[in-house]
Amino acid sequence: MVNNRAASFSSLVFFSFCLIGCFYSFPAFASSENFSFIEFNIAFVLGLSLPVLLITSIAKLSPVISKRYPILLTLALLALLYCMSYLSHRNDYIALTFSALILQLSFFWSAQFHYEIEQEEKANRVLWQAFSYGMLSLLFLVVLWLGVASPEIAWLVFSLLQISLFSVNLFAAFNKSKTLNQRSLVLLAVNITFTIAVYVWLNGQLSFDLLAILAVLTYLVAMVNGCWQVISVLVSRLKTPTESVIETDRLILDPSTNLPSYQCALKKFEYSIKHQKSARYAAIAFKPLNFQQVNAVLGHHNSDILLLQLAYCLQKAIEDDGDLLNFCTEELPVRIARLQGLHFLIVMDVAQSKHSDEVIIEQLCQKLAQAVPGPMSFKSFSLFFKLAFGVAFVGKDSDNVNEVIACAEDALLQADKQQKQVSFFAQGLAIFNQQQLQKMEQLKQDIATGAINWRVQPQIEMASKHVLGFELLLTWQGRDGEKLDFNEVMVIAQQSGDAFALCRKMVTQAFTFLQQLHRLGAKVQIAIKLSNSCLLEPDIVDFIEQQAIDFAIDCEYLLIEIKEEILLSASREAKASIDQLKFLGVKIAIDEFSGSYEALRYLRKLAVSEIKINCHALAKAEAGSSDKAIINALINLTRKMKLPLIGTNIDNVGIEKMFIAMGGEYAQGKHYSSGINFHELPFWLDAWQQQYAKNDS
Repeated sequence: MVNNRAASFSSLVFFSFCLIGCFYSFPAFASSENFSFIEFNIAFVLGLSLPVLLITSIAKLSPVISKRYPILLTLALLALLYCMSYLSHRNDYIALTFSALILQLSFFWSAQFHYEIEQEEKANRVLWQAFSYGMLSLLFLVVLWLGVASPEIAWLVFSLLQISLFSVNLFAAFNKSKTLNQRSLVLLAVNITFTIAVYVWLNGQLSFDLLAILAVLTYLVAMVNGCWQVISVLVSRLKTPTESVIETDRLILDPSTNLPSYQCALKKFEYSIKHQKSARYAAIAFKPLNFQQVNAVLGHHNSDILLLQLAYCLQKAIEDDGDLLNFCTEELPVRIARLQGLHFLIVMDVAQSKHSDEVIIEQLCQKLAQAVPGPMSFKSFSLFFKLAFGVAFVGKDSDNVNEVIACAEDALLQADKQQKQVSFFAQGLAIFNQQQLQKMEQLKQDIATGAINWRVQPQIEMASKHVLGFELLLTWQGRDGEKLDFNEVMVIAQQSGDAFALCRKMVTQAFTFLQQLHRLGAKVQIAIKLSNSCLLEPDIVDFIEQQAIDFAIDCEYLLIEIKEEILLSASREAKASIDQLKFLGVKIAIDEFSGSYEALRYLRKLAVSEIKINCHALAKAEAGSSDKAIINALINLTRKMKLPLIGTNIDNVGIEKMFIAMGGEYAQGKHYSSGINFHELPFWLDAWQQQYAKNDS
């Protein structure tokens, strides 16, 4: 927009020159019987200008290579030749006016070519350049026609300022293009020669014919320079799509799906945004939700066959949709590109639709979902696929292509988490992601500095109130003041890659509490929860053994609680870790035991020290409810198997009485203590023993 205003401003100044020159130059047209030297030059200039104007009109390039410049330059030269040949009144003033116009047009037109390269600074510099050239020319006209100075002095000052201004511009953009610099230097040399010739002519030391030859030579160099730039721009515009197509076809196709890869999609997306100014793009990332099952059953090689089949069906369903960005060629349109992993990308231009963006995008997603074939089969394996979509908009969510695609993938993760088909990226999601990143960074620092709150919660034999042991708890407070428990903290730790570091801290804290308990004469166990990922770490067993040696505490006082699902997975690594821990004397407990058939069958193969069940549901359970029946059945089952069963979340007297009535013996919850830190532990033990001394005796 600024560039157009600059070109219009310069054109206005130039046309003013032409009108002034015409006012003094054409009172009458003197004909000549013979074809003179000037008439020959006029015919030559007219014949040369026509193809140049035709090229610039057909090309329809940017304003700096507009046809206004060759037109004005041609008119200025013709007017100069005419007035010097046929006019006698004030001949030198009119000749200087059009000579100044030729000089300025030649310099200004050439200066614009540098701004075609300097895209970021183009607008402001073109406006400043147009203002400088225009004001300099107006000042020259005023000085010349009002007689403020002699024509020789006015021309000398004007030409020196013009040459200096162009030289400064050339020096500022000297490293942009070697070829352009060479052409500009030739133009500068020719214009300096023309400037000197005009000055010598004013002093009567140069013939008019020689001045006409130098004026035409200056015109030719300016025209050649302009035509050269026109052809360069046309060649670059024709060359860029061809290179893109070659790169798409030969270099960066995904081998598994034969779709354009992420790099190809990125380049095509960036190119379209740059050259399709009227388009308004939406990036749509999608993935098959349950494809991981295929990898687990068939392996990656065989699953790629199903992935290729899926990609083909989806591509065929939308290949004729002109609103979707084509990542390949017009003859072979490809509307889908593959991102990392199982993520795919579609880019849609929503500017052409009369409906809302959300409606047309949801219709497209529904069309793709329906294009998924029925049960996709490979040999005897078959599976239904479902798609989830995430959407982000260029301009609304971000102007950067990488960021827009990332936003679409974030929305896709949100759709997967919320079990929605389509999710649109929202600023709230970006804020949430930013908050998660901040929490991950803060947790990493707090693990390293030990800024985590560690407490223990007692496990009680309800009949005697005897303390069987403790469970290690942790709480962590983020910068936003939110307090997170073990499960929430472990999710963040796994996202940041600090889960194992957190587990190591937990083991160290457990032995620290055990050491204090032994000093207080309470030789009871402490239980810690290990996440599935930590249990599979190969160094966890060695670390526990080393901590036991360092603290001089037997491993039999450490109990590790594991989730039931890791037992059901029958992982070799998990079995090996559990066997090694048991060999050290570490006790194993199953946390939140469900009593499923697979879990019960596994219990016969794996010796565990205790089982824990969640009694939170008893707080609202009615008589004869399924929750009561399940807990009651588990209590009877563990009695027959002679396994201690600890009821967790015993948070009030009502739940305790209900659990006792069902046959429960061991409990843990806020009813006994919400948590005891390291310094409070001696006082709590003393108070508890004094309160229930009779029961202990």
